[in-house]
Amino acid sequence: MNYFGPAAIALALSLVLTGLVRRLALKLKIVDQADSERKIHQGAMPLLGGLAIFFAYFVVLFLVRRHLISSSLPIETWLGFFSGALILVIGGILDDKYNLRPTRQIIFPILAIVAIILGGVSIAKISNPFGGLIILSHWPLLSPLLVAVWLLGMMYTTKLLDGVDGLVGGLSGIGGLVIFLFTITTRYYQPDIALASIILTAVCLGFLYFNFNPARIFLGEAGSLLLGYILGVLAIISGGKIAIALLVMGIPILDVAWTIVRRLASGRNPFRSADRQHLHHRLLDLGLSQKQTVLIFYLMSLVFGLSGLFLQSQGKFWALMVLLLIMLGIIIFFSYWRRPRSTSKSKLLLHICCAPCGAYWSQEILSRQYDLTFYFYNSNLNSKEEYDKRLACVRDLTKRNHWPLIIEPYDHESWQKKICGLEYQPERGERCQICIDDRLLKTALLAKKKGFKFFATTLSVSPYKDQEFIRRSGRRLAAAYGLDYIEPAADPDFYRKSQALAKELGIYRQKFCGCGNSLKVKK
Repeated sequence: MNYFGPAAIALALSLVLTGLVRRLALKLKIVDQADSERKIHQGAMPLLGGLAIFFAYFVVLFLVRRHLISSSLPIETWLGFFSGALILVIGGILDDKYNLRPTRQIIFPILAIVAIILGGVSIAKISNPFGGLIILSHWPLLSPLLVAVWLLGMMYTTKLLDGVDGLVGGLSGIGGLVIFLFTITTRYYQPDIALASIILTAVCLGFLYFNFNPARIFLGEAGSLLLGYILGVLAIISGGKIAIALLVMGIPILDVAWTIVRRLASGRNPFRSADRQHLHHRLLDLGLSQKQTVLIFYLMSLVFGLSGLFLQSQGKFWALMVLLLIMLGIIIFFSYWRRPRSTSKSKLLLHICCAPCGAYWSQEILSRQYDLTFYFYNSNLNSKEEYDKRLACVRDLTKRNHWPLIIEPYDHESWQKKICGLEYQPERGERCQICIDDRLLKTALLAKKKGFKFFATTLSVSPYKDQEFIRRSGRRLAAAYGLDYIEPAADPDFYRKSQALAKELGIYRQKFCGCGNSLKVKK
């Protein structure tokens, strides 16, 4: 069979379509804004790269359909494969455009899995690394369950891995190459799967021309899920060669598994929260460039993937154990390694009322210029329960970023004495001014005592507060105590960005300022 003719067509088509889709994404303003700490690109980057990959891949598969359906797999399997991919692309485009909630995002991967199972894809047997086979036909529900778990795992691995230019596209291309080499061997000869695999590699190469650092287009949700889906399906229909895909994607899969465990251990939803602790982020923090980070992943995938061509079941098992040990070593190393705190930055004491108002300003702006210490003083909160909720989120924020946190004990009784007689004052009235003055005064006094040159408050983030009064109060106290008061830059989208990052991080977002008296006034 001529494999390289279709591969050349796929490469050329991928190049052309990626360029066209890039222009389309810019025209429709479907772009990724660099508005969170985890995003390391600059400016607005066009998405929809998955759309180009989808069309390039399945158009070429259609052109060579005679070779695909002439082998052992029925046409229903290929139709199920195509239908699942189409569902993912539609869902991904909607997510790229409208930023769907995680509970809605997952609907499309589930529907894609249903489509592929209805197409007849199943896992009939699993090689026992210690000899023999494990036959699954005795348990009818086990096969679709394993297919679902495997494909969800692969899709979310490539989705969560998509944080460095060229990483997911390159690893998927390597995965396709390894499966191609495996399925053209005499022992495992499957020309249809080999053809589909080398076409995947060619499509990924064409896309990498635009996506390798410095990237000019991103995969987007459609592309990051689609590549994991294609690779996962090819691993199953190539005779259950899941071990080969595991060797190629072993480190990324283990990284995602560790991410889930780490987030659960810290009490966060692993799929709704985000952080900058993936392995590729850690390598960047060590001082490696994006290209160097990506090439390390490529090398490990090639070495372990190609080793699978020469290993039997037991050898593959031990190779996977080596991967596990490498990942454990990486986890141990980064558990003890911390980026050194900058000694050249000026010290800033930041009063924080709640994590949603503080996350964006501190992570994206203040931390780049100042050595931050957080100060949690909020006795105005209407209950100890509300105080503890907000404090837990602030603790999590500071812990993840290794920022010191000073906590003032909750003393609601003394706070009530300060505003006695003003309980039913309207919002932004005299009661709110006492609240603002009190917290800013405590922050300024502590900053002076601890030797801070700068102080600020996250109260200045919320548009629901009297920002002019906060500004005057902060400047007055700065002048009185010989400090500098820091205010957020004038940005009409500042609060929206703060809330968007809070949502991305899974932070508790309250619907009132916290003062019980404000609730009384509303009623």
